Amino acid sequence: MNSALRSERKEILHPELSEEVIREQIPRFKWFIDVDFGNGIRARSTVWPDAPANSPHVGVDKFEFIVRRNLPGLAGARILELGCNCGVIALHMLRQGAAEVVGVDSERTWDRWKDQAEFVKTAFEWRWQTRCNARYIDMDMAEIPSLDLGRFDAVMALNCLYYLSEDDIARVIRHVATISDVFLIQCNTGDHPSLGRVPTPAFMAAALKANGFPETHIDAPWDKPKRGFIPQKYHRPVVVGRKRG
Repeated sequence: MNSALRSERKEILHPELSEEVIREQIPRFKWFIDVDFGNGIRARSTVWPDAPANSPHVGVDKFEFIVRRNLPGLAGARILELGCNCGVIALHMLRQGAAEVVGVDSERTWDRWKDQAEFVKTAFEWRWQTRCNARYIDMDMAEIPSLDLGRFDAVMALNCLYYLSEDDIARVIRHVATISDVFLIQCNTGDHPSLGRVPTPAFMAAALKANGFPETHIDAPWDKPKRGFIPQKYHRPVVVGRKRG
């Protein structure tokens, strides 16, 4: 075979994988959210086994419902995702044109999360036959200021930053203000009453303004009706902090 023909041959990614192998690997992990691997292969959440397969509160559907419209354009973007868990949103952003996603989570809060995220990444690379420029760092979010990761077009913290202390939240926001002009924080007004005011949009908006993001916007759309009644405000709104318009 001449060199021209050899150069036209495409690399076959992860030939060791198959749909059968993916099905066999899924039970090795606990799953925070559903993950659709395509062609009828789905990892069901072991946290909410009775949750609907598609929900605006979790995973890719959540990203499309409320996150995406609050980010700058994804094409060519470099994104930092705090609390990335299995990495499915990171892969979705790459599929939509992001250039690189760095995901951070902690073994302390989710056992074997990084192994799981690497498995999900490999499975999707095999399915799509495309390299995914996602990398994962095992670290407590509060320690992010100790890393030198360069600049990002946006930083996201979806339903996770409010688990930190108020002092650590302020310290993380101050650091993010040095590496990005946009910080999107997803809050929670319905699931964590024991955390008091910290998960609320008002608290996070004030924290953003006080620590380097003077412009904030709260996005709290209406959720779907429950049992036919008037819909309620979406209880996982986002607050977007920007350094400039």
